[in-house]
Amino acid sequence: MKRKILAVLLAASMLGTLGACGSTQTQEEAKTDENATETEDDKGTSFKGVKIEVDIEDSIQGDQNTLDCFNKLIDEFSKQTGAEVEVVQNGSDHENIMKTRMASRDMPDMFVTHGWATLRYNDFCEDLSGEEWVSRLDDAVKSVITDENGKICTAPLTQWVYGIVYNADVLEANDIDPYAIKSWDDFKDACEKLEANGITPLDISGKNGSTLTGTMEQLNSFYTIDGAPYENREALKDGSFDFTKNTQFLDLYAELYDNGWFNEDIFTADQTTMFKYLGSGEYGFDLWGSPANIQTMKAYTPDANFGIIPVPAVEDGGNAAYTVGEGTCLAISNTSENIECCKALLNFLLDKDNLTEYCTANGGMPGLTDVSPENSESLQLYKKSVEAAGDNIAYSNFFDREYLPSGMWNVMQETMAKLYNGDVGTAKDRVAEAASYFQENYKTLLETNG
Repeated sequence: MKRKILAVLLAASMLGTLGACGSTQTQEEAKTDENATETEDDKGTSFKGVKIEVDIEDSIQGDQNTLDCFNKLIDEFSKQTGAEVEVVQNGSDHENIMKTRMASRDMPDMFVTHGWATLRYNDFCEDLSGEEWVSRLDDAVKSVITDENGKICTAPLTQWVYGIVYNADVLEANDIDPYAIKSWDDFKDACEKLEANGITPLDISGKNGSTLTGTMEQLNSFYTIDGAPYENREALKDGSFDFTKNTQFLDLYAELYDNGWFNEDIFTADQTTMFKYLGSGEYGFDLWGSPANIQTMKAYTPDANFGIIPVPAVEDGGNAAYTVGEGTCLAISNTSENIECCKALLNFLLDKDNLTEYCTANGGMPGLTDVSPENSESLQLYKKSVEAAGDNIAYSNFFDREYLPSGMWNVMQETMAKLYNGDVGTAKDRVAEAASYFQENYKTLLETNG
């Protein structure tokens, strides 16, 4: 705006200097420029005087490049529309702040839903199912942000997708086609082949616990996804599910451990170590990984090639599965007095060029299908795996978010630690102990936290 005003003042100054020498044509050109400036300003004031609050957390502010890009896009929107957008950085306190504001029914105009759009915030979210960008939603994240009535509760700038990451060079050298791995039996056949050729089939990190917990998200493949052989979503929802009588997942992981297929330093290896292991050429699979992890692995071992596949089906002919979560997702409060302005901001952020810029800065997978950020090799690898799976693929929310009471994350970690806490060949003897520990805490937290 300042540049536009300066242009008008300079034009007036030039006219004064020219005086009598100035022609009628020059004066008319100056008027035309001024009118054009006014017209441009008018275009950008459709929300002039409107103020909206956007509450964010660490999915945006946790990375400086992401935050800078987000603020830049917000500034551009404000300049174009005249809207005043206040970005409130809640950081790690975001969840508690939102709980307080829900209780007082004083929600911000827009807010990051951090994985809880349908499960917690549904009653507070404006339905976005009629927006233009819905037709461009990726199927994976669409399944997570849509409730049972078809209401779309939040807008996904990015999404999290987790499956099994592999070293493509290692698999190729051992004549293993990753896309031919359809079931866990196929996966175990691949592991046997790697072991026979001197490759450690699997790596996992237990030092910080997140990967141990992450693998338990694969419970979905056994008990919740369409076609799951032991599907019992109703019992999981009402709390009557008994994990001591449903140990199929723990039985599988005990078998993988007892076969000696893991790295020996499970409890001392952190995630960085795990990433470097997979890039070293000495390991085959990382049992809990994402396209974003592939980008990190490439940074550590740029000459290595990687890929990703969904978690295999439990039985032949069943569905493989990706665990999908919200990345950067923004909802509109259904009590906002400026819903149209909020929708305009969402449309602006989800514009193809703008979202490409954001995803490039963030490194996350876009929530829309027509966006390909720079350095998007990992995104293409994910898409290739989906195509290879054909109709035999399912998408699920994080198991703990959908089916477990609050507070179970650490319990999941400790459950897997108990399973691995012993010599190779003995994990099968600890399945009952691990299942009982999980069940006891599940019941206790269900009663206290709901």
